[in-house]
Amino acid sequence: MPQYRRRGWYDQDGQGLQEVQATSACGRPHVSLNRIVKGQDTVPGEFPWQISLQLNKRHVCGGSLISEEWVITAAHCFYQDLSQYQVLLGANQLSNPGPQSCCLGVKKVIVNPTYAGQTSSGDIALVQLTRKVHYSEFILPICLPDASVKFPPGKVCWVTGWGNLLDLPSPQTLQKLQVPIIDSKTCSALYRTNIADGPIPRVIKDDMICAGFAEGRKDACKGDSGGPMVCPVGQSWVLAGIVSWGEGCAIENRPGVYSRLTYYQKWIHSHIPGIQFVKDPNSHGLREWRDIHYLRSDTSGQKHPGVHLPSHASSLSASLLMFLLCLLILI
Repeated sequence: MPQYRRRGWYDQDGQGLQEVQATSACGRPHVSLNRIVKGQDTVPGEFPWQISLQLNKRHVCGGSLISEEWVITAAHCFYQDLSQYQVLLGANQLSNPGPQSCCLGVKKVIVNPTYAGQTSSGDIALVQLTRKVHYSEFILPICLPDASVKFPPGKVCWVTGWGNLLDLPSPQTLQKLQVPIIDSKTCSALYRTNIADGPIPRVIKDDMICAGFAEGRKDACKGDSGGPMVCPVGQSWVLAGIVSWGEGCAIENRPGVYSRLTYYQKWIHSHIPGIQFVKDPNSHGLREWRDIHYLRSDTSGQKHPGVHLPSHASSLSASLLMFLLCLLILI
């Protein structure tokens, strides 16, 4: 019987990586994506929002910094007293975090109320740190996408994490993997294949988003739960998904399943009112053009605010002329 796992890192072969220029602010690291022909090691500052959630000083999950005092991760990462958890920020190598890193305690954890256990909806949690962090080249937040942002099938994004530490040699360098988005219908169909002797097929729900490869070979695995899947939107990187669950590691027809961030905009905003969400500049411009075009080219004869007032004024003018004409005849 297949085992469902807490998601983590798995990669069997590397590829060349595209360089993406970035600056500062949320979703804009000072270090551009590094080109590595063989292997998937990251360099310090390449993914400055990546955090390590640690239990009794041992890495258990990934996560993402979203503001000076809030981190977002998976709900299933929490199963013990909060005093035993801490958050490591600014690290690229777990066994050698370096002076640019810092470790903070957990003040509060807010688990989404719909979470009901492994592979369920609501696998998302907000973590408040014991104090605000100071941003640096190695510690920066990731942008959150507005609910209107779309992540179409085939869009290439990045998943990062420290993966299965048993397979990750010292100094346990943060890993990265390029993955394409898979639409939910295709993902559900993949999870329905080869289930004759397996469990009931899992349903890909509205708050989930899939990414990876139908043929397997590359995937997340044990140890990366709660970590980020980030995609480019405009000039920034945004958090499209949170590593949630999957069947096995890099198994054929079993791509990675992530918690979809756009689904939880209202919930996140209700707990962090000052948080900002990034809108897709291209879709906004298209809507604006359509609005202008509609106002300027109304050929259907239907009335709308842009043309109703002038036609009403014309009717008043015609009525006034008829009144004056009748008055002259009577005189």
